[in-house]
Amino acid sequence: MKKICFVIFDMAVVGGVEQVTTSLTSALSDYCEVHVVALIQTGDLKYRLDERVKYSYLTDTEKRFVPMQRELKKPLAKYLKENGIDVCFIQGTYTAFICYPARYYCKTKFVFCDHGALINQFKEKTPTVSRFLASLFCHKTVTLTERSFSDYHSKFLVPKRKLQCIYNWIDCSNKDDAVYDISSKRIVSAGRVTDEKGFDMLVEACEWVFKKHPDWSLDIFGDGDMMSKIKQMVAEKGLQNNVNLLGMRSDLKERYKDYAMYVLPSYREGMPLVLLEAKLNRLPVVSFDILTGPREIVRDKVDGILVKPYDIKGLADAVCTLIEHEGLRQKMSDETHGNLQKFSKDTVLKQWLGLIEALTK
Repeated sequence: MKKICFVIFDMAVVGGVEQVTTSLTSALSDYCEVHVVALIQTGDLKYRLDERVKYSYLTDTEKRFVPMQRELKKPLAKYLKENGIDVCFIQGTYTAFICYPARYYCKTKFVFCDHGALINQFKEKTPTVSRFLASLFCHKTVTLTERSFSDYHSKFLVPKRKLQCIYNWIDCSNKDDAVYDISSKRIVSAGRVTDEKGFDMLVEACEWVFKKHPDWSLDIFGDGDMMSKIKQMVAEKGLQNNVNLLGMRSDLKERYKDYAMYVLPSYREGMPLVLLEAKLNRLPVVSFDILTGPREIVRDKVDGILVKPYDIKGLADAVCTLIEHEGLRQKMSDETHGNLQKFSKDTVLKQWLGLIEALTK
């Protein structure tokens, strides 16, 4: 049985990388001996790992990246050697910067898994240098999107043989149970309420939308450091009767059936799982056509509408178009499952197993 290890910065936080790591390691445990190593543990784990997964951490003291790299590279290499790990998957950009030197102290194959998008932060020195070094020194780099695959090849000259695009998966086993409620007058959006998620632009757009359609409403699920600003914007624009800030909810997946459409207003994304969840539940999507993510999920004018990035009036107009054309909403809802197979668990899991097999021949 192959032995693999996923290295993550901290499993004691709530986030997409931690969620994906949890589900991926559980599925791969059917085929491999799976380890998860956190560089640091700052509290209780926020996601429940499969009981078959062997979990450990290297330190409980957080430091700056360079000292952490210096102190943790040999303990990580020692762990990989002592446990006979065949392939080490490094989860995330900053984790990769800390970990990649460890490959020179052991025989394990290293894979850098970029859960973001190179082009989104290309002008930022620290993440770009981290990505460059990781893609240079690791045996393979896994990107979330085809766009990022192309960017690594063109920007860093990484050979295509050292790159692979593997999407995050979504469980499509119950997709036939999804029923679209054409009578709904509710819009949904969800995510961390932070700068990059663009909820400020969504509230701006809502001023136009609800002026024309006051009988409709928007529910925003999530929390974050911009929540007070968003609440203030809602109040200043007099949208309290139309915009509901509902905080973090664990039952969001069960609530999609109550909505007419999903709106993604982000400034940037990697591979937004929320769009896959929305499409799985037959919701038409309105999204900015940002550099990475939405265009590989949403087929413009087929199962959603892609809007010029940061065009707030355009976003409002697209939402109003779906509100005002019930037949178009229904037609798009009927098409939402058309490209889900490439994001299915079976498809994506086969790609991970194929990668492991290729690296351990």
